[in-house]
Amino acid sequence: MKKWRNLSLNLKLMACFLSAIFVLSAFHLGSYMRLLNTMTHEAEASANERMTSAVTRLDESLSHIRNSYFSLTYTPAFRTASRSGDPSEYELVDLYDKAELYLGNNENISAFAIFFRNSSKVVTSSGNYLDTEFFSRYYTSTQYDANFWREEKLAAFAQRYYPAAAFSRNSPLSTRPGSDLLPVAFKPYWNSNIMVLLFLDIDALCAEADQYLTEDFYLFSTDGRMLYSAQEEPVLTALPERKDALFEAPEGGYTAQRPSSHGDFIYLKQLPKNTVVGQITNSLYFSLFTAAAALIFGAAIAVVSVWRVLHPVQDILQLFSSGDAPPSGKVDELHYIQANVETMLRQREQYVQQISKKDAALSGFLLQSQLKNIYVELDVPDQISSAEDLVFYILYFRIHYRNGALDTITAEPPAVSHMLLENLRQTLSLLFVTALIFQLEPNQFVAKVSLPAARQDISDQMQYLLQRLDNEREFAFFTVVQSGALGADGDFTAIYDQVLDAAQYAVVEDRTQLLHLPLGLDVVNTFFFPSEMEQQLRALVCGGHSDEAAALAERIIAQNLSAGIRRIHMILLGSAIANVTLRALSDLHLEGGLPNLNSGSVYNELPQCDTAQDYRELMSGFVRSAALCAAAQPRAEEPILEGVQAFLEKNYQREFSMDELAEALHLSKSYLSTYYKSKTGANLSDRIQCFRIQKAVELLADPKLRIGDIGALVGINNVNTFLRQFKKYTGMTPREYRLRKLSMQ
Repeated sequence: MKKWRNLSLNLKLMACFLSAIFVLSAFHLGSYMRLLNTMTHEAEASANERMTSAVTRLDESLSHIRNSYFSLTYTPAFRTASRSGDPSEYELVDLYDKAELYLGNNENISAFAIFFRNSSKVVTSSGNYLDTEFFSRYYTSTQYDANFWREEKLAAFAQRYYPAAAFSRNSPLSTRPGSDLLPVAFKPYWNSNIMVLLFLDIDALCAEADQYLTEDFYLFSTDGRMLYSAQEEPVLTALPERKDALFEAPEGGYTAQRPSSHGDFIYLKQLPKNTVVGQITNSLYFSLFTAAAALIFGAAIAVVSVWRVLHPVQDILQLFSSGDAPPSGKVDELHYIQANVETMLRQREQYVQQISKKDAALSGFLLQSQLKNIYVELDVPDQISSAEDLVFYILYFRIHYRNGALDTITAEPPAVSHMLLENLRQTLSLLFVTALIFQLEPNQFVAKVSLPAARQDISDQMQYLLQRLDNEREFAFFTVVQSGALGADGDFTAIYDQVLDAAQYAVVEDRTQLLHLPLGLDVVNTFFFPSEMEQQLRALVCGGHSDEAAALAERIIAQNLSAGIRRIHMILLGSAIANVTLRALSDLHLEGGLPNLNSGSVYNELPQCDTAQDYRELMSGFVRSAALCAAAQPRAEEPILEGVQAFLEKNYQREFSMDELAEALHLSKSYLSTYYKSKTGANLSDRIQCFRIQKAVELLADPKLRIGDIGALVGINNVNTFLRQFKKYTGMTPREYRLRKLSMQ
């Protein structure tokens, strides 16, 4: 030991380098089997990555085709033909021109056909015909005959894919030898009178995405039907039961599968086993060669760096010192280095805090600048010569989606907002001389319109506009605010603020409303929430009576709705109910502080509510959760209650019985249930389900997790049971909860 202590620092460092290198090398050589297993996983991951890259490009091509269809539906020609049911010849020609523009220019769409529910006319890529003429002269298919498509155009759906099939070579749908076409049918969500049928060259699509998809590649629907196979004699005839991303198939080799980005079908690729084994062998040889070279190279670097670099500690000290000589002695030198490193870390933390403060200030400045840019855009006079002869109006629109409306619409919410924005732009352009409209939020729009100064009454235009908006009443209604007449030099910034403020005073009703500036409202009586109801709600929450507390919250909201409460007052009422609920929990002095009810999200979600039902479900769900937590949380040192909580934290991800829980606590099942009820006021089974749902709420924040999988992750394997329990404890479905969170973000 004395000889070791007397060695120079250089020799000590070299010995440490060499020891570390040889220990790592010995560990590497002794783990050959583990290395082989690692190489296997790497080969699988490589094949998996290639599959993901290829189907992503195929997904993009299919999304481009889908977007071409949506672009067609936005055109007035399409909407006119879909409403009429039996379009005229002029409307057919107009629709044919638009279809050629949006669909005919896509090289992956071999042909298209547009059918009408109540008409025998058909618009195709080769012209307009009666369906009897089209099917007899220009269409030939043994798998999909005329009767098949006549039945499909009467069916109710938004999008359907059909198995790929061959069509006659002497028709407009003729295919290349050995190539099939994949039929896809679309119907707009707002009208089922029209069906757009596209014939996709699926072979060309796969080859364009990646040649990797031209062999051993399959396309399945979500219900297990095979839509396409790249092989003439497919090995697979049905979708495998296993849902792993990559697994070894019974037929030999490996099978990789991926769902499409829109969830409408599943991609599947078979990988020959010899390909995967070859990759494993090559990777293994390369790793062994690299390990041997690294061992030799590392030993050489250790020897040269220690022997050739003189006084490494002193060199380090020079980087830290600012002219002061470091302490003498090897031990003191190392302590001096440690002290300097700690000083640098403290300075780094201070810098991070300063940068965070500056970032927060900069974010606030950018937000203000964004609003001022909006004002400037509204303040720019219209670039027309007669702007002085016009009067201007500011119009505000807010969309309120009805409950469950977004679940029934096949398009994504951004696409729906874009479509409504385009409809508003077209309508305003028809009604007014000039119209400038922009999107303020995903569900809010602001427009600046004008009319000749001689026509300052826009009641006819607004009545027509409201009628157009009322066409969307099945899935949404609107709040519209109209300013007074303004000259070209009017104070648009002030009016813009007034319009936004006025929108908050719309009555909470599920119908389209028009508000005029100035409002002239009597806002003395804001909402009804007497002190007796506050005390009653507080007592119910403290007592853990979840059903009674939720019912009282719904009754309070219902009384205010019947009195014609306005949205801003409903937000204040919801905040008051949340405040009373939180004060009730704080009165209990729960051990460990207040439970995490995510109360901040309630205050954020109140302004986002659209319908009266949204307010009822949000507040009753919050009050119910608070009462359940009050009933379930231990309020003093209770070993049994703490044991139940610890067991739930450890085992909530799987199913377990009450007998198993009681056995873990060394108690009988009946005694445990009775004791828990007497201490908390809640049933133990309700506490278990409430705990699982709380964990599910946390998992819904991850958009990568599917709702069907989240139930299994919290121990509820039956999807229907999970959906029912989630709505019971939160007042909404998992999809509605996730969409509400995403819209807030």
